[in-house]
Amino acid sequence: MPPLLHKNATGMGALVIDVGLDKGDEFFLAIDNGFEVVGFEPNPQSFPNLAKKCTEKPKCNIVDLEKAPLPLQREAGHSYLINAGAASEKAILQFSMAHDTSSFVANKGLSKKKKVDVPVVRIDDIIRDDVYLFKVDTQGYDQFVIEGASELFKNHAVRQVIVEIDPFNMVVNNHSVHGFLELLQSNGMMCFTARSDVKKKKHCRYFGDSVEGFEAVFDGKPGYSHQWADCFEDFLCLNTEKAYPGKFPESLY
Repeated sequence: MPPLLHKNATGMGALVIDVGLDKGDEFFLAIDNGFEVVGFEPNPQSFPNLAKKCTEKPKCNIVDLEKAPLPLQREAGHSYLINAGAASEKAILQFSMAHDTSSFVANKGLSKKKKVDVPVVRIDDIIRDDVYLFKVDTQGYDQFVIEGASELFKNHAVRQVIVEIDPFNMVVNNHSVHGFLELLQSNGMMCFTARSDVKKKKHCRYFGDSVEGFEAVFDGKPGYSHQWADCFEDFLCLNTEKAYPGKFPESLY
């Protein structure tokens, strides 16, 4: 759970983009703490529960992409829940459904799972505002999400990005940690590793100071090491090129 969304934060209407909600813990926590949140979740199994919780919040709105004018016409103090994924292009994609690892990534582990067609959109088509926090958790589909937000990064200020890195599924998409970091850097972001599963998975510890050292532990190539498809990491990326002019939380601690 990002500390900046914890109970002591007072969001003050700062905008959060949340891509890949799962159970919606961060989405609803941010709403409860005064942030304005736009959340994307494509999973048709989990979305009804998210929608029910959203309707119980006084200013949480479910967006019908077929009817809503785009870009999203946001109201002050309101948050929005969208039943779609985020990608580099607007499309209909096959989504493999699993309990913890549902994904657009067609890896072997998901090949026998139930697949459904779901819509994906470009973030650029939905949001055209400065963003306080851009959170991405899409099981290795993250680079496509950032590519679909290229105009947002270009024309607005994104203060910070938090993204879970899944090297195994990245490799399935012919992506790499190097390439993903270069994409974020081209958008003005400087990234740091933010979490390791060191308590439960001591073999996932990373103490290096280079991308090469990181890949030695987290590389997703089959057979590369015993860590293959087992170690995950969060990146925290800060904008070093654009000052964020939007609303700041009143207090983080």
